[in-house]
Amino acid sequence: MKRIYTLMALALALQASALKPNSLSDIAQLLDASGSYADTCTYEVLLPSLSEPVTYSISLESEAAPADTLAPCHYIISWSLPAPSGISKGFSAYFDGAHFRFRDTRLQEYHTEEGLEPFAPGGNPLRGVQQQVQFAELLPQFIAAKLRRMEADSTYIYTVTADSVVDGRHSTVVEGLQRASGYDGNEFTYIFDATTMLPLRIELENNPGQIGEQSIAVSYSGSPSKPSGHIDLATLSAANAEAFEKYRSSNFSLETLPGLPLPEIAAATLGGERYSHHRGEALAAPTVVVFFDTTVATTPEVINSVREALAMLPRQVDVVWGFLDHRADDVQPLVPRALPGETTLLHASGAARNCGVGALTPVIIFAKSDGTVSDFIRGFNQDLTSLVIDKASVII
Repeated sequence: MKRIYTLMALALALQASALKPNSLSDIAQLLDASGSYADTCTYEVLLPSLSEPVTYSISLESEAAPADTLAPCHYIISWSLPAPSGISKGFSAYFDGAHFRFRDTRLQEYHTEEGLEPFAPGGNPLRGVQQQVQFAELLPQFIAAKLRRMEADSTYIYTVTADSVVDGRHSTVVEGLQRASGYDGNEFTYIFDATTMLPLRIELENNPGQIGEQSIAVSYSGSPSKPSGHIDLATLSAANAEAFEKYRSSNFSLETLPGLPLPEIAAATLGGERYSHHRGEALAAPTVVVFFDTTVATTPEVINSVREALAMLPRQVDVVWGFLDHRADDVQPLVPRALPGETTLLHASGAARNCGVGALTPVIIFAKSDGTVSDFIRGFNQDLTSLVIDKASVII
């Protein structure tokens, strides 16, 4: 409702001052006021060499980020494309100084804590991964930024029709071209809803009349849906669980865990019960959480090493065996008998994802009784018993 009231207030202000959105900056102002936004669209690309267009189906969600200097908004974009081998899918996202992009079997991620260069090559955020990613230009906040650049660039020649009717709908239309060195370059048409100023259609003609000619037509649903209100890693990874579980190679989130609360862990136990730990909750005792997979050859050695190490400590330390496997029959032979303080979880991939484990196991996380993480071990080591003793001694 807040977004609707903001849009109404801006629209009334323009009307009261006898102004209609006759300039690109007027339209950009209303686009920026969209706040939180969600819609779907189709994105058609037609090349002279193809008889049929390449058609993407896209889901868009964004929220304004006025304090962010790297992008005009935070967003999650999901897309799908029919291919001979089936449906190709992917997504991209930017929020909290992190950018993710996934296509088929490749998941890439970038974090400002690891360096700003990918986000602002040569100091220019416009060239950053978060702005250059495919389909970001379809978001209202990105369109607003584009219109402002066009207005400030004398190579753009355009007209703004504040109140037109397109397909029976009152619309505001921006159309024109870019002319440089005496040549007409890219042609464009932007059609917005005359009331909300949200985009309805975009038509682009890139390199018209040249070998690389390309036609793009973007058709929005015209009925934006209610945004989820949660553009963050938890929402993104939950919606794309398979991509994060199978193809995430970065352990950035894992690296940042020490000193933070242990993330949520919820999964079925080997005995058919439900284990649940909520982020921020205290633990019954210092706890070691081990994520692994029965298909990894070192898994039995990891279990033995952790048990040997904890047996040498002067105080009880609980253990959560977080198997990524789904089948109890695969896990049971490795832990036929649980020792005191041990809990065995099946299909703990969601918990592993919350902890930033990535696709490589084993990972061992050490948590204090107050629920905060003190350290972790990634991968198998011949000195694992000694390493576990050292790191577990800190949490007791």
